[in-house]
Amino acid sequence: MYRVFITSHAGREFKKLSAKLKQELYNEFKKLETDPFSHPQTKRLERTRRGWRLRLGRWRILFALFRKEKRIEIVDIFFKKGKEDYIKRRKLMH
Repeated sequence: MYRVFITSHAGREFKKLSAKLKQELYNEFKKLETDPFSHPQTKRLERTRRGWRLRLGRWRILFALFRKEKRIEIVDIFFKKGKEDYIKRRKLMH
């Protein structure tokens, strides 16, 4: 079982969201805790060492996966508008 942590940046973004969306994200975080690899909406990010993304409609959750420590760090939460969204956030994943 993995432990999920939210970085300060992602925490600030999380606070801005509606209560309904917060609850949906929280439910997805619980699913990630059990097995992040079996979640159907997760995908590994190219050109990153530990970067993954979770899709929830048009919302994206970027997270870093630390397998040995059994830890997931939620790095960013954003509304996807285009591919450049990932390029802007790549520095958060290193």
